[in-house]
Amino acid sequence: MEIHSQEKKRAQNVAWNAAEDYAFRPEFETFDDRGAADLYWNFITGAARKYYDYSQLADFFAGLKQDADHPFYEELAWIGLENCVYQKAVGDRPVLESLRRQAAERFLAGEYPESFYYLIDELKRAHFQRVLGLAPQVREQAAGILDQLEFDASLSTAEIIQRLQDLIAEHFPLASAPQKKPLFKPVSLLRINLHLKNKGLGRLFRNPFKDVSLISFFSSESKDRGMDVDPAGSPLARHKKGGLWRNFQEQQENKQRELIQSRFGVSMLNDSQVRVLEQAVCSGNHRGCRLHLTRGEFEPKTGSDFKKAILKQKEKNQTHFKQHYARNNNAINQLANILKNTLLVQFEPSTYPAETGQMIAGRVWRSLHLNDRNIFLKTTRDEIGTVSVDILLDASGSQIDREEVLSTQAYIIVESLKRCRIPVRVLSFCTYRNFTVLNLFRDYEEESRDERIFAYHASGCNRDGLALRAALHLMSGTAYDHKILIVLSDGKPIDPHGIATGGRDPDLNFYSDRVGVNDAAFEVRKGRQNGVSILCIFTGQDEDLPAAKKIYGNDLVTIKTPEKFADIVGVMLKNELMSF
Repeated sequence: MEIHSQEKKRAQNVAWNAAEDYAFRPEFETFDDRGAADLYWNFITGAARKYYDYSQLADFFAGLKQDADHPFYEELAWIGLENCVYQKAVGDRPVLESLRRQAAERFLAGEYPESFYYLIDELKRAHFQRVLGLAPQVREQAAGILDQLEFDASLSTAEIIQRLQDLIAEHFPLASAPQKKPLFKPVSLLRINLHLKNKGLGRLFRNPFKDVSLISFFSSESKDRGMDVDPAGSPLARHKKGGLWRNFQEQQENKQRELIQSRFGVSMLNDSQVRVLEQAVCSGNHRGCRLHLTRGEFEPKTGSDFKKAILKQKEKNQTHFKQHYARNNNAINQLANILKNTLLVQFEPSTYPAETGQMIAGRVWRSLHLNDRNIFLKTTRDEIGTVSVDILLDASGSQIDREEVLSTQAYIIVESLKRCRIPVRVLSFCTYRNFTVLNLFRDYEEESRDERIFAYHASGCNRDGLALRAALHLMSGTAYDHKILIVLSDGKPIDPHGIATGGRDPDLNFYSDRVGVNDAAFEVRKGRQNGVSILCIFTGQDEDLPAAKKIYGNDLVTIKTPEKFADIVGVMLKNELMSF
């Protein structure tokens, strides 16, 4: 989801107004699923600055960032803060009562982006049902957490922080450790099997353990259900060794993949192929991540909103291309001609005197008088070998306002390369939860699938380093002599799944900014060292250009106007082909 600078400024203004302090710089801003600044939640953020010791809260949130899943803890904390901040502020701002009810109704209507954690969505849903005077349909253990979390206005800042720490220690415990290093064990387990399934007006919970609460299952009190704690203090030690734990993991993994397939299409690979691919790619900074390779095709009977959204965007992309058909067709011809001329120069025959070949009558005397046997003319043709091009499209939410433009640009490149008989493959990438999704629109020899490129659709986040690593891994299995990877991206990696370092520096965890850029830059360098030419067509805003340059170096171009697209991309590809 792209957040425009105007909406960011509006969110800050709301927070400043609530804080009554224009020097306040809110770390947390809230936007709805359309990217619009949310009036109520941004007011709550600012009001927290007014009514509580925000320096203590800031230190608490900074400590949370030591964990890769700190977004979970932050959202958990803000559910509690919303309750007590509202109680503090509503006396001064009576309009908050109606704003709160509107926020609750909008959340229950699905107008806010999904959380990355099922439990957060469950707690928020129950919390806002209570706000509206409804009886929340929630599991007993989740209701217990919410009871502890809905702080009242009598608590001080220190008491709120202590309550949060106690709640986390009780329900999401760590293995015991003699020293306070990382605050929390990574809580990827919180993503499992805590989502809700719609059925009319009711909500049903799917739980493979039936009467065994998943919250208490991971609690230090789980030994009451027959789970022993090992000498090292790990409440999961015994279950990890048994078949129950393995079955549980498999069930959750399958449900996660079902969710991904419902949003992005069925997998191209079977289970064993997926495991092989993930073993090869999901390591190091991307340990614990998952991959989903798809063609964006759904089961015939699937009628999900996600499928409908993709089909709707495809129509918009095609309409945009047709509306500018003359310009786009001219760009295809222009780019194809640049590439053809470059290849002709590379393949242009050269001649030189030799001992065999076509005799040169004027040089016969040199053989007789100078003993020069090179009296023949030999013709050779330079061969650069086979060339392939892979196109990787950033399909994260930051591109949501550029979907028509990016799909057109990719289509122009593909059609131009096809006219030069250069094999081309097109993939897009985005990240949803801990899955990086690669959508294959067209493979090297699939000339009839060019129109599939218009099914390009942006959503989710983007873990650029993993997407680059996966694309390069797929390219490594081809036999082409020269390989070019063209990435259309804004050079702005972001993935809340993060990297678990256990260090003290919060910036080392969140997969964004310095961490994400450095990781993506490392994958680019590694790909180039392995002989792949990696080029970038920048698709972002000017303020993101330095980060993109750090990732791709000088092999990056920006397109200011559509009319310049063929010229700029043509020069970039020409220089690359001439270097072979």
